[in-house]
Amino acid sequence: PRERLLTGDRPTGPLHLGHLVGSLRSRVALQDEHECFVLVADLHALTTHPRKEDIARMSGHVRAIVEDLLAVGIDPARTTIYLQSAVPAVYDLAVLLQMIAPRRRLEGLTTLQSLATAAGLPEDGVTMGLLGYPVLQAADILMARAHVVPVGQDNVEHVDVARELATAFNDLYGDLFPIPRAHVAACPALPGVDRGLGGSAHKMSKSLGNAVALRDGPEQVREKLGTLRLLPSVPVEDQPLLAFARAFLPAEADDLARGITRGTSSEAAVREAIVAAVLAELEPIWARRAEVTADPGRVEEVLVDGTIRAREVAYTTLQSVREAMGLEPAWQELVDITERRVRTRKTPHPA
Repeated sequence: PRERLLTGDRPTGPLHLGHLVGSLRSRVALQDEHECFVLVADLHALTTHPRKEDIARMSGHVRAIVEDLLAVGIDPARTTIYLQSAVPAVYDLAVLLQMIAPRRRLEGLTTLQSLATAAGLPEDGVTMGLLGYPVLQAADILMARAHVVPVGQDNVEHVDVARELATAFNDLYGDLFPIPRAHVAACPALPGVDRGLGGSAHKMSKSLGNAVALRDGPEQVREKLGTLRLLPSVPVEDQPLLAFARAFLPAEADDLARGITRGTSSEAAVREAIVAAVLAELEPIWARRAEVTADPGRVEEVLVDGTIRAREVAYTTLQSVREAMGLEPAWQELVDITERRVRTRKTPHPA
């Protein structure tokens, strides 16, 4: 049987070039050989965007994420795309995993502070939901009994938490979960474009406004990438411009770096080569997006069909978890005793 793969995206805005090089390329390449699950992680979004107005905007973001997934080449015939909050068994599994998740392990995760900072949360604004984010993420992974989890480098420690919880569960209750492993793209996180926001000092992010969205048109892409400059006092290998070259012109990146160092390649020429490569990769994505938008209701149908499939998988896993822990047998014993009592009451007395 094929190994299972699970990954997902928080619906806090459209997907961008950072997602493309960090995860989306891998998902498309891996879906032929794996049984794939991709969740639209609206519960995860609530960890930093819990207000009613945030939730009201989320349905639009959910549709945008699914449209982006279909546009990059995720095939719903091979990949189950589903809405996280519409799979209630995941909530139950997350609560059970919390019982074996060490508090200090969660408090030591650097990614949680990064999420809080990006969302503008003060130190006293970190909620239990945000602290438990990695446990909920582990529930997503273990719900699917996934073997492979494509993530960016900054999320590897969350997969490590899932590995630790799977191991702890198996040790306590018997082997049930495969131990998931992170699949990290060869390309590191892309720096953000600098549009007067200091974007190049940060990785590309939906929340920071320094991203090139996959749905941006050619002129927007050119305008945003046109802000990339060679930064003074920064080594060539650390230049944001060269990070884009490594992501979109990997075979030429070393030559471009040497050309910049020797003064034989101009900044403008390198930037134009990057723009051309990005546009070439986006063109088929734009074509597939046009097909999706020309078919009203397709996005919703894909999401509903995938969520129904994910529910079946999740409830099967939850039932196995309850049985392994002894919760289901304890409940079933109560039911059996009650049913026998009811039958006794209905049995007529002997004459």
